Amino acid sequence: MFKLKGKIYLLVFIYWLILEYVLEGVFHFFSFYRFYNIVENLLFTAFVIFIISQINNNTIKRNLYGLFIIFVACMFWFETIMYLNFKIHFGPSSFFVFLNTNPDELTEFVKEYSNTRLVIVTILFLMPLLKLKSIVNCVFDFGSKYQLKRKKILKTGIIAILFLTVFKFSLIVVHNLPYLICRSLILNYKDTQYIDDFNAKIDANSVLFQNINSSLNSTFIVVIGESVTSAHMQLYGYYRETTPFFYNNRDSLSIYKDVISPNTSTFHSLSKALTLGNYEDPKKVLALPITTLFNKSGFKTFWISNHSPAFNPGSNLARVANQAQSIFFNSKEAVMNNLKHDGELLYKIDEALKDKAPNKIIFLHLIGAHFSYENRYPNEFNVFKDKPQTQFNSEMAHQKINTYDNAVKYSDFILDSVLDKIKRESTINKYLLYFSDHGEEVFQDDNFYGHLEDRPTKNTFKIPFVMWYGNQFAYPNDYVFDENRKYMTDDLWHSIAHISGLKNLFVDSTRSVFSNNFIKRKRIILESKDYETLFK
Repeated sequence: MFKLKGKIYLLVFIYWLILEYVLEGVFHFFSFYRFYNIVENLLFTAFVIFIISQINNNTIKRNLYGLFIIFVACMFWFETIMYLNFKIHFGPSSFFVFLNTNPDELTEFVKEYSNTRLVIVTILFLMPLLKLKSIVNCVFDFGSKYQLKRKKILKTGIIAILFLTVFKFSLIVVHNLPYLICRSLILNYKDTQYIDDFNAKIDANSVLFQNINSSLNSTFIVVIGESVTSAHMQLYGYYRETTPFFYNNRDSLSIYKDVISPNTSTFHSLSKALTLGNYEDPKKVLALPITTLFNKSGFKTFWISNHSPAFNPGSNLARVANQAQSIFFNSKEAVMNNLKHDGELLYKIDEALKDKAPNKIIFLHLIGAHFSYENRYPNEFNVFKDKPQTQFNSEMAHQKINTYDNAVKYSDFILDSVLDKIKRESTINKYLLYFSDHGEEVFQDDNFYGHLEDRPTKNTFKIPFVMWYGNQFAYPNDYVFDENRKYMTDDLWHSIAHISGLKNLFVDSTRSVFSNNFIKRKRIILESKDYETLFK
């Protein structure tokens, strides 16, 4: 980088702006949209410098300039690496995922996408900060020229209102990272308050919760897969033997062939699947969590997870898990490096099945096929090493597909082990449900691997959905099995309640995939997109 002197230090902002645009164009393509984002960043930077320049205390002013310069460098860097790695524009959905993720997933995310290019880009963006003091002095001198002398507060207020009005109604604001973060935090707070009030009213009104099979001992297991797409499962027609156990037992299973998740992140998808929230009523995400429903219906609830607890104990999924009466997080002692395999949870299933509660439901949250895929299975499941079938013939694509398929194969082994345990359980009324929180793209439809909300593919939504029932299971009177029924798991709460024989004011059989009262609805994803037409 050329040596900066005197007033030229002010151009460091231009350097960051141009660097962001050029890097994105070199590694992907130049676009007007990205240029629009650069204009937004320039206007936002100039506006904040102007506002800070109106402060009279020079020490405070210099400190604020210093903090803002560091923030700008980090903001431009973050926007750039998100686009370089994923070709996405960071938005509220991505921020919610970061806000509600757990330490293991965040660590894996950083490790998985760290590479030489990221290091070089980071150095290029942060290198000017070595001259932070000189940049602050330059900005200080520049800002002083625009410091208002008379009626400062009034004039500053008018300019701020005019700027924010233009920023808002020109839609430039939708590209502004600080705005997106603040908006996301406010929306998250409002939603949480709404749900707290909703749940409090339920408790206060003592809503009747009924288990129509209370005379029977019931044991239910709900296995939640992680990042498993049905497109990589032998059970769903994949060319590799990734699910041999399930495939060999397919005649005893109810296999639903057209089920999708409502989102491509654990946070979003399970928040809807395990609560009353859905596309039509998103505010009810976290309303009456599935664990609370079963608690109130006379069941003992177990939450067994190979994930670590979320950073935020008030996050959606954490609040569902924390309502269970027995909670176990396998990776809580290995927060920064979760290499524990799902097989380590099997003894906890044994313990739960031995519990003397007459009615119990066990939620088993696997780490499944979450990246880093190679960490998800023991060495004996490293079986796929040949060249896989893919249109993207890079070494990385081949390696990721093979390790992903190994992870899916190991999950099949875990599922077979859990299925064998519940088969041997003496309880009369029993079932096992397996579904995945969301799918995964692994170099099939896109030259990419992962499950980003801002870069969707069909495979990031397609998920397995499989049921096994005991021989004497008490089916609901309106039960029906339609393997081709188009279903989205944002209504899973109703389906689980219905098949389990639970009744209350909120259970709606028209939203249950197991009911002949089921009403087909549009499967809307990404806030407004029709799944059936989006990926045609």
